[in-house]
Amino acid sequence: MQGRKRRCDRQYPCNHCTRRRRPEECVYGSPPVNVPSCPSVPADQPETQPPRPVESARMRETAVDDSQAHWSGEHSALARSFGYFEDSNSNTMALLRRLELPVQTDTEPKNASPSTWDTIHRELDLMPDRQIIDFLVQYFVNELNWMKQVIHAPSFLTNYQLWWAQDKIVEIADVEFAALIARICSYATQFLPSPSHTVDQIRGRSLADIRDTCSSIGNNLATASESLDWKGTLVRVQHIIFAALKVSCEGRTSQFWEGIGSACRAAQKAGIHTDTTGLMGSQLPKDSAQELERDVQRRTFCSLYVLDRYDWYRPVPKILLTNLDESHLSRQLDRIPFIPNHLVEETLPRLRLIPDISNTPTETATRVPDIFTERLMQVQLGLFWRGLGLQRTSEFDPTESERRYEKLNSEYLVNLHPAFAIAHPDTTLDKAIPKLPMQRQLLYIAIFDSICWNFRPLLLLKPNQVASLAPYKRVLLRSQKQRLGMAALKVLEAVATLHTMFGGSYTRFSAIIFNSFEPAILLLNLCSNADFPFDQDNHSTDLMGIKVRLTYRIAMQAVEQAIHRLQMLADLSDMAASGARVATLLFARCVQPKQSSSPLALTLSVSGSLGPTQFPNPIERYGEPEKWPSLEAGDPYLIPDNFSSMAQEDSFPSPQLSSLEFPMLWGKHFSDVVFNEP
Repeated sequence: MQGRKRRCDRQYPCNHCTRRRRPEECVYGSPPVNVPSCPSVPADQPETQPPRPVESARMRETAVDDSQAHWSGEHSALARSFGYFEDSNSNTMALLRRLELPVQTDTEPKNASPSTWDTIHRELDLMPDRQIIDFLVQYFVNELNWMKQVIHAPSFLTNYQLWWAQDKIVEIADVEFAALIARICSYATQFLPSPSHTVDQIRGRSLADIRDTCSSIGNNLATASESLDWKGTLVRVQHIIFAALKVSCEGRTSQFWEGIGSACRAAQKAGIHTDTTGLMGSQLPKDSAQELERDVQRRTFCSLYVLDRYDWYRPVPKILLTNLDESHLSRQLDRIPFIPNHLVEETLPRLRLIPDISNTPTETATRVPDIFTERLMQVQLGLFWRGLGLQRTSEFDPTESERRYEKLNSEYLVNLHPAFAIAHPDTTLDKAIPKLPMQRQLLYIAIFDSICWNFRPLLLLKPNQVASLAPYKRVLLRSQKQRLGMAALKVLEAVATLHTMFGGSYTRFSAIIFNSFEPAILLLNLCSNADFPFDQDNHSTDLMGIKVRLTYRIAMQAVEQAIHRLQMLADLSDMAASGARVATLLFARCVQPKQSSSPLALTLSVSGSLGPTQFPNPIERYGEPEKWPSLEAGDPYLIPDNFSSMAQEDSFPSPQLSSLEFPMLWGKHFSDVVFNEP
């Protein structure tokens, strides 16, 4: 007799997907989230909600041997007092483990006062309804997790369902996980509304209220967790990272830096940068839960390394301040990385976790990238540049910069996964893995930005320094200026493509905002130099195996589009607003020497006191109407599909502007002067 079919429990992830061990594939959605839900019970009965773990039980964690758990309980107070890393194989804690001391009376101070747990329970009671949390978690897993890969979605969703199933919270691990949920939800709201969710509320509750509530809960639970457990776990590292990413979306860069530093310290205290977790790898089968957990730790640490290396806003060259008041860039950012190379080299992921793609030929399945491939290649890119041993105070030498550029081609680019190749990427899996094209653009941004970083110091050279160079170095310097401009152009191209994939509308994604600003500033600096080697014909120049054509017209149009993008995003981001104003001012100062003696059509107002900017028709501004890509009237944010070839066509679209007021970039007479080739 066939068993009775089990009904869906109508939660996310549902019981069917969890039983199949594919919770990340669950597509169950709560009832419509843009309006308050109607009761599903008779009107005379109170509506019930899924049980919230007011005081929950211990989360399922990686199994370790009893001796390690026993040791951790005995000596955490000693490690905290002396600052030892408990899992070290070389410090005094390692010697004490070797002596196998009996249980000590000096154990961890009992900070778990009733008031601490009362605070925890009050915060949990303030959490939004389960359906709101489910929606935000589902949106995060499906739409956002691909960016940073801080969590492993399948294992996270399994623990997420277990967390909701508990009756009481009595363990610190549950408190940490609650902080992770709250901070993920707060981070996810930064990307809403979106093309898939166009209203600014979920089940009648405003996004701003949900964001503030989840942020407050996450912060308070994190504080309580640290008071209860000094060491922490992987989950603590993860929720600290999400708190940092949330303030990054808000443009608060100093807090972002502090958050990354806190996450690095938490990672070291928790020991996720080592493999000394009590069981040797040789004792575990490759498919064991323990090995998967260790690999998740390695991946999180690698993601933290990438954040430390790339997502921090690099130093702004002093040359950029020569034409600007210091009030526009009140301070320059400069720092050394938190995570040294050797730590990440020792903790690279060892498992290959590929997505399950049905109806895929065998020869194609062997080329499927791991879900972590893009992050891993970013790690390798960071290791490559750091491994060159360039000193921060080194003087710029064109021959050394050329050597580094050639090594990037010969040692790094040749090892890229085919799906991420620069010249001819394998796009056969783009439809099967929807986020793969977006990850590709993220990697392109990092690669071309690193080329900009390699050549950018040449902008700091003074005329007497250039004159003192050998003739062959001056020739090399000229070609490197061109490569710098082409790399900046390719960064803007990748950013525009990525922004299009986001729907071409509003976003707080810092990678789009920052990488719209910095390449634009580089191009404006190059365009302000009379000796910049712009192409004067239709020939293209090679950059890492691809042909790129760079002219003054192309560069200025790319900058213009970047400024438009920043202006549009300024409604949501202070970073975009300040970047748009600085870029606009530098744009104007760059083109002023090229203006005629006719009455000035350009009007500048850094304070934004002008009325709405009026923009001439693109055809009127640039001519060549047959080359100008049309924008669909129904979608003012749509960027044409053929954007990647626009550098060869001298055409860049103009997104809609923010409602904020910005300096005007042009007038009719101004446009006639600006885009004449020098």
